[in-house]
Amino acid sequence: MELTSFTDYSLRVLIYLARNREELSSIGELADYYDLSRHHLAKIVNRLAELGYIDAIRGKNGGVRLAQEPAQINIAAVIRQTEPHFNLVECMGPKGHVSKCMIHGDCKLKGALAVARGHFFAHLEQYTLADVATTSKAVSCAGG
Repeated sequence: MELTSFTDYSLRVLIYLARNREELSSIGELADYYDLSRHHLAKIVNRLAELGYIDAIRGKNGGVRLAQEPAQINIAAVIRQTEPHFNLVECMGPKGHVSKCMIHGDCKLKGALAVARGHFFAHLEQYTLADVATTSKAVSCAGG
């Protein structure tokens, strides 16, 4: 399973803002830091603001900052709200895709993957932005 780049960068923006709580950050600053287009980053920031995770302040001295304490932002919730779907295989999608599968009636793959997806989210429910934004926690990009 791979998260979309939109979700990946949504999490990265939240981590950046959690680590830089003392000041407002600009979209340009975030775009430069992550080497991402300002346009794409603006979409991410707008969505995070709509969801209530960040405050976006317009104007000359504007910028973005977290709207909540990092310990209040659950990682699983962010992923659920930024991913378009969690269909790990085609048959998990809209009913129209099921007709393409020749073994639909006899296959238990869909059920097994649904259980795995449940475990994935159950595990991530244990983590907040505070957990993943600090360098002292034993959670690393290498899978720690």
